[in-house]
Amino acid sequence: MFRTPSWMPCSTSFDPAMAVEVELFGQFSVGRQPRQVLEVTKGITAKEIAIRVGLNPTEVGLVSIDGVLCELEAEVPVNCRLCFFPPMTGG
Repeated sequence: MFRTPSWMPCSTSFDPAMAVEVELFGQFSVGRQPRQVLEVTKGITAKEIAIRVGLNPTEVGLVSIDGVLCELEAEVPVNCRLCFFPPMTGG
């Protein structure tokens, strides 16, 4: 006898074409995954991604998209590398 599964497969799947590689540096990587790939929607900002990975946007010192410095309000293109750096401190 054939039984139909009682569960339905997920209707959405990971689309690498809508992915962003996120990297956290310095103290941001402590207790968090320092490198991760996130599925994003078009038009998302660096600030929204910072919140999504558990960062407080007011504590972010530098942001870069594909190695170019940008603002937290910058729109993040898909298939890029987004890096968050804490404020620089010295002694």
